[in-house]
This record gives sequence, C-alpha cells and structure tokens, in this order.
Amino acid sequence: MNTRFFLRLRRFVVAFFIFLMAQVFLVESVFAAMQQSQARLLRVVRVVDGDTIWTEGGEQVRYIGIDTPERGESFYKEARLKNLEFVNVGVTVEVVVCRDEPRDRYGRLLAWVYVDGIDVAAEILRAGLGRRLVIPPCGLVKAQKYRAIERDAKSRGAGIWGVNSGKSAK
Repeated sequence: MNTRFFLRLRRFVVAFFIFLMAQVFLVESVFAAMQQSQARLLRVVRVVDGDTIWTEGGEQVRYIGIDTPERGESFYKEARLKNLEFVNVGVTVEVVVCRDEPRDRYGRLLAWVYVDGIDVAAEILRAGLGRRLVIPPCGLVKAQKYRAIERDAKSRGAGIWGVNSGKSAK
C-alpha cells in the first residue's frame, strides 16, 4: 500500500479519537449539570419578554438555552405573547436552576421553566420566536433538543425565520 494512504488513515484515526473523547467529555458535563439542577416552584408576577419573567419575592428568571427579540425589535411582541400563553401573572411555574451557573452577569436566575410539564423555551423556539443560545455549561444540557426544534421552525419559515421576518405586528 501507499505510504500517503497510511498517513491519511493515521490522521483520520487520531482525529476520530479526539472527536470521541470530546463527545465523552460533553456527555459527562451535561450529565453533571443535570444532576446538580435544583427545581423550585415560583409564582409569576410579570412577564418581561419572550425569555424573562419576574416571580414573587423579586426573583428575575432568564430562560436557559434561548434568546428572544428585545423591546423595539421585530417579533418582540409575538415572543412575549407566546410566553404569556404558558406563563402568565399568578401562574405557578417549575423553575429548574442549574447549579453550575445559577445567575448571569445581571443577577438574573438562569433556569429552565416548565408549566404543567411543558418546556416553555422549547415552545417559543417551536413557534420560531427565538433563537437557540448555547452558553456552557448549562446551555449544553438541551442544546441538541433545542437545535432540532429551531431547525424545524426554520424549515417551516415560522416567526423570525419567515420570508417577511423583518415585519412585526406593532
């Protein structure tokens, strides 16, 4: 056989081994983050936008894994209204906080939010009203799930992924 072939094969095997080790590390990190999560039941007092709420006791909660339009941006209202479909004033939500990074630089509690077992962030992504946001370590936990949901929303041209995505109901 050709020496060049064996060199290429060797590079491939080394690269594949590195890839496998990275996957093992990623799975272990995600598993550790999930094991360290804390669930709380909190009552909502205000829905700020598509990915942020305020709860009783003055706790501001930012959803892990998504980013929705801010006030003044296209689809801000739609994202906020989609969030309100699930999370409204007076509703008790399950907030799952990842211990590895419980707060962001603004002091907001970083969490996955559920209402009656429904992952609110996933539903906002499904409607095409936000983008996946992967910030390790906690953002990795649902990265693949959210990627698939976002990909589906894009393929359907939903919300921000639509042809006329620059326009928003004011």
